[in-house]
Amino acid sequence: MNLYQKLALTLLTTFVLLVGAFALILQSLEAASRDKAEQELHRNLAAYLVQDNPLLASGKYDKKALENLFHSMMILGPNFEFYVLDPEGKILTYSAKPGEVIRDSVSLEPINWSINQQMSFPLYADDPRSNKQKIFSVAEVKTGEELTGYLYVIIGGQKYDSIFSSAKNNEKLRVMGYLAAASLVFLFICLLISFKLFVRPLKQLASQVTTLKARLNQETLTPLESQSKSGEVAELTLAFNQLISQVNRQIVQLESVDKDRRELLAHLSHDLRTPLSSLQGFLETIKLKAGELTQRENLNYVDKSLKNANSLKSFVDQIFELAHLESGEITVTKESFPIADLLYDTVDKFSGLASKKSISLKVLLDNEQLMLNTDIAKLERILTNLIENAIRHTPENGEIILQASTDNKVNQVTLEINDNGTGLNQQELPSLFDARFRGKQAVDDENRHIGLGLTITRKLVRVLGSEISARNNSQGGASFSFALPLRA
Repeated sequence: MNLYQKLALTLLTTFVLLVGAFALILQSLEAASRDKAEQELHRNLAAYLVQDNPLLASGKYDKKALENLFHSMMILGPNFEFYVLDPEGKILTYSAKPGEVIRDSVSLEPINWSINQQMSFPLYADDPRSNKQKIFSVAEVKTGEELTGYLYVIIGGQKYDSIFSSAKNNEKLRVMGYLAAASLVFLFICLLISFKLFVRPLKQLASQVTTLKARLNQETLTPLESQSKSGEVAELTLAFNQLISQVNRQIVQLESVDKDRRELLAHLSHDLRTPLSSLQGFLETIKLKAGELTQRENLNYVDKSLKNANSLKSFVDQIFELAHLESGEITVTKESFPIADLLYDTVDKFSGLASKKSISLKVLLDNEQLMLNTDIAKLERILTNLIENAIRHTPENGEIILQASTDNKVNQVTLEINDNGTGLNQQELPSLFDARFRGKQAVDDENRHIGLGLTITRKLVRVLGSEISARNNSQGGASFSFALPLRA
């Protein structure tokens, strides 16, 4: 069953139960009201009978005479049943036919309540002809001051109940049944129409979601159309559309990542193939011309092979380092140290390489006693990558400046590497740090570089809680900078 059918069935069941419960409660209240009125009307009936009848007033017990008296009373009042009780509540004489009375005695507790007027009406006591309780009238029968028994009158006996039940079934219940049925049908139709109006937007939403499910293989998912401007269904539609927008963004991101991955693999395969091919070529030359090469030529080929092998090893190491950084399993060990020592040590490490190209390496410091609080090993790796990159793009007789300037307002130091080399292409700046990037400004021929240095550098800077930026400086070269906190 769909939602509308379930709601309709639930509504029908609930309404039938409510109508039934209401009818039972109404019937019970009506019976209680009728009993109260009847008992109030006949509360002194037994007392009048005792006072007006000499046989009862005398207190003498004559079973035959009492039976005749009760027979006469039943003719005058067929809705009453008469009983004579002894002081303990045992039934002595009654107006019923033999076999109709099933009790030998009745409880005296409600009788005493009625005589002493301790309870309000309707007050019920045992019916000698059944296991039920009914309203009654009672009076004491005395001989002088001695209690000899009770005149116990059941109001509305079995004959009355039978006639009343038949009349009620024939008239009242039929009218109530018609009214209840008409009300039920009318209300049920109204509620069904209301439910249909309520459920329609939800059904339309479910239909759109089903259609959306069938289009999951499409490149872009279409937002749902809202069938209502307010309410829970509108909020649900909005939530679905937000989810669809998020899925569409993720699809675009995944496509972009997949495209970048393919491009990166293509670049990596090319970068790996170049040194491998050169290494293979030199080794094959040494093998094929083993007897023809002079010792100097042989050493030259070996040196070139080692150079390509080292280049290949460096590139593979970079790949592993990048994978390690992207795994997110990086720990930062912060410590305080003098920044001057690190900068001078890093410059000294590249002094030999820089001198080959007649490049000048300089360090500029605002404060020689400046202390940093960060991971020294990762910072050294960052500076190493940036200086290598600067040397690679700086022509002979060029200049590279490694500068550290403080900003006491924000308690941090800005590290900047400037060169006067080929500079940066403005169009390439947004993708400069991507692993798949190969800039047009890269040096070719024998100095051609393959690697992931800038990508690794940016990730290391982010690990240290900063961001690296790149721009062209006033000398036409490139400038890379990032900020780190000073020692607290």
